[in-house]
Amino acid sequence: MSFFVEKATAFAAVVLITAVPALRAQQIPLPDYEIILMDAEAYHADYDFGAASQAYSEALRKCTDSTRRAEIEKKLSQSRNGRSMSGYCQRPKVVARKNFSRRDFFLYYPLADRSWRSGPNRLDPRPSAESPVVWFPNGSKEAYWSMADTAGVRNIYYARDLGNHWSAPYRMPFSSSEDEIFPMVSDGKLYFASKGLFGVGGYDIYVCERRPDGRWGEPRNMGFPYSSPYDDFLFINSPDGRYSIFASNRNCSADSVSVYVLEYEPVPVSSAVRGVEDLQKLCRLDPPRDLKKVDNKSAMSASKAADPNTELYARKAAEVRRLREEISRLNRELSTLRAFYNNASPAEKNEMAEKIVKKEARLPGLQSQLVAANKDLQKTEMDFLLHGVLIDRSRVEAESDNEVVGVETSYTFTRRSPGSSDF
Repeated sequence: MSFFVEKATAFAAVVLITAVPALRAQQIPLPDYEIILMDAEAYHADYDFGAASQAYSEALRKCTDSTRRAEIEKKLSQSRNGRSMSGYCQRPKVVARKNFSRRDFFLYYPLADRSWRSGPNRLDPRPSAESPVVWFPNGSKEAYWSMADTAGVRNIYYARDLGNHWSAPYRMPFSSSEDEIFPMVSDGKLYFASKGLFGVGGYDIYVCERRPDGRWGEPRNMGFPYSSPYDDFLFINSPDGRYSIFASNRNCSADSVSVYVLEYEPVPVSSAVRGVEDLQKLCRLDPPRDLKKVDNKSAMSASKAADPNTELYARKAAEVRRLREEISRLNRELSTLRAFYNNASPAEKNEMAEKIVKKEARLPGLQSQLVAANKDLQKTEMDFLLHGVLIDRSRVEAESDNEVVGVETSYTFTRRSPGSSDF
């Protein structure tokens, strides 16, 4: 049984265990269609949309409750959408994947520092747990954000800077009857997540192309593996044009999300999957085992620097800090292993000793790399001084204050600072 089936079946079992005693106490039997629905939801969560469609159809035939029928019809439609979308899948190359807390995962995107604004604020006076922030960099001339309407449904709004004031908020015409969140304009396209448009359940990711008249075209579901039966959102292409990044809760606990980094594909090719297992593997988006070949340096800064000398210096400084962070992390791991070693069983001691030896063997090499990186940074400073080049140290220092995550791989996630909600 796959992870997805186990997860869905466990959830269904909890529902059944908690519901059945109450129903028996009232001498009310569980309807047949509810049992069939549990199977359907497990199939759907496991990307087996054919089996899910059949089960939903059977449940629909047995259900007479009009409210419940509407819910089943929606889920049946999503499973049929999944079958259709399985014929047009992309196969991007995975660079990295890292789990973060739902509270601040967006701060680890390679975007401008202090541009995520927490709510409440003037654009989103009623933030939600699913959409707690607004992307609004300093100097923005236009804004796209998610905001609840009078019915409580979150739609995407747009406003532009008219010089001495902002235009009135304009609700995007593709708004559905359910929530839309995390709108982002990236590489000239508008990306956002929606629960109410053509999709396979949860939040799916959509893209709009800009028409010749400047208006946005109809949203298109980006399909597998960007969308899934789970929640997928906040898609961007990195400012340097090298990576595509998005978040999803498909492979993690309820209080966290995975951030996926993929190689940017200017002209993606779509093809059909070869079956359920192929689709499951595609949507897991497992990073390659050998990450040494991955080049992540262009993702270390928020965007292309106006001054190439400052950018060069910032990259060298970031490499020094990355090595320091990795050495520090390795020493912390060694301290933990040594602390537990004395009280471990003989078998555990053998395993820990092997880990300790391997980690200790890495330290000399990392320390040598750090010495070389420091010398390189110092040489760069001297070269700049000799040629009268001034470095924007405030920017470099601001970036060096950001937390670095993922130093165990060749891709480094750098934590940005949140901006003020008063803007």
